[in-house]
This record gives sequence, C-alpha cells and structure tokens, in this order.
Amino acid sequence: MRLAIFSDVHGNPYACEAVLKDIAARGKFDAVIAAGDICLAGSHPAECASMLSETGVLAVYGNTEEYLKFPQRVPPDELHRKMWEELIPVIHWTDSRLTPEQSSWLLNLPFNLRFSPTSRPQDDLVVVHANPKNCELMLYPSYDEQTTLYGEIQQWDDDLEVNNVFSGFDAGTLVHGHLHTLGVRKWYNKITAVNVAPVSMPAIDHDRRARYSIFTWTDETWQIERCAVDYDVEKELSALRNCGMPGYQRFERAFL
Repeated sequence: MRLAIFSDVHGNPYACEAVLKDIAARGKFDAVIAAGDICLAGSHPAECASMLSETGVLAVYGNTEEYLKFPQRVPPDELHRKMWEELIPVIHWTDSRLTPEQSSWLLNLPFNLRFSPTSRPQDDLVVVHANPKNCELMLYPSYDEQTTLYGEIQQWDDDLEVNNVFSGFDAGTLVHGHLHTLGVRKWYNKITAVNVAPVSMPAIDHDRRARYSIFTWTDETWQIERCAVDYDVEKELSALRNCGMPGYQRFERAFL
C-alpha cells in the first residue's frame, strides 16, 4: 500500500498545484489524501476545493472547515479564540467564494480516514487533521524537535489533554497536520504520530516549500518519505494582497 498525504493547503492554489503535480510524477498511489484546512486563509479557496475534489483526492476536515460549517461557534482552543473576531470576516469572505457544490464537498468531509494494509488494527494508518478526537489540540513533535523549534519543551508525554485524545485509539500510525511543521513522535511506545507539515503558511519552521509525505507499507512497517516542492511563493503573496480578503496581513505574515 502506498499513500501520499499532505495537509493545510489554506487556499493557496500555487502550492496545491505544485504538490499534486509532484505526486502525479511519482507513479501510482493507492490514495492521495488531504488532512484538512483546505480553503480558508489563502487567495483562491474555490480553486483549491476544485483542484482536490475534481482530481479524486480524499480528504478529512480540519478546524477551518469547522469554522465554515459553524461560523457562530467560537472555537474552544485559546489560540483561535483570541483571534476569533479577526477570523469571522475571513470565514464569510471564504464562504462567499465557494460554489454550493464546493461547500457541500467541504462540509461533508469525514473526520478521519483509515487505511489497513493487513487485518491487524495495530498496522493501520489513520489520517486526521489534528488528533484522534478533535480539530483543536495540537500534537507537538518529539522532545528533540520541540527543543530545536522552540528552545524548550512545549508538550510533555504526561499531558492530560493528549492522554484524553489518544484514549481508545487502536491504530499504530496517526498522520496529521494542524501544527505547521514536520514532526514525528512516539506515544505510549506503540503509536507513531507523524506530522506531514503544511503545504502553505510555514509559520513555525519557515520552510516555504510545499510539503507532503509518502507512506509505503513495506516489511510490516510504514516507511515514510518526506517530500518538498519549490513553487512561486511570491505569486501567492501577490494574490493574497489583491484578492479582497479582509485582514489578509495576518496570513501574509506566515510566509515572512
């Protein structure tokens, strides 16, 4: 089984197209999967929805799809709650760009997708946006990777929220995005959580390439290949500044 998985396109058609072209050039895949946050916060939300839905890409929903579906519901996590007043006009602007068909596709995406290379649940790979239970709590990478990124540990192994979201999770591999950086972390010595990094808006590690990962089931394990694709970032920045989105400056800063 061979899967190509990416996350956090955020309405950036130039990065999205670059990733899809690179995937297509690498041969046959059993599935191509987008791990949520597809349209909101970029210059061309409708084009990104079409690019994925019309080419047979599978997808799960992320927190920004929840915002589009429930625009009156303030998010429970502190980060997005603080910026909610700024996000509301962006949500309405994004929604106004989508056709009814595109909106229907986005708002009917599943929470997760599961891939089973064998009959054993521990071999399964599950794709979500953020974590096994919701679209808010971010899963941080390993201690070493956290220290490199932040200079300190942001999330410890005994974190109560993490323990809650992994309760009952029986697959061996979790693939996610949401936190905009690469990462791998082992939980409970049996679950490998792999962050595929963002296609767009590299606010944390500042790698402006569009990124995705290839997962291949080989010799009773998932082999991971990291892929990064150059594209014209300035095209997206120019389009973002001229698309009419209110408060575009917040998203522009994620590239700078």
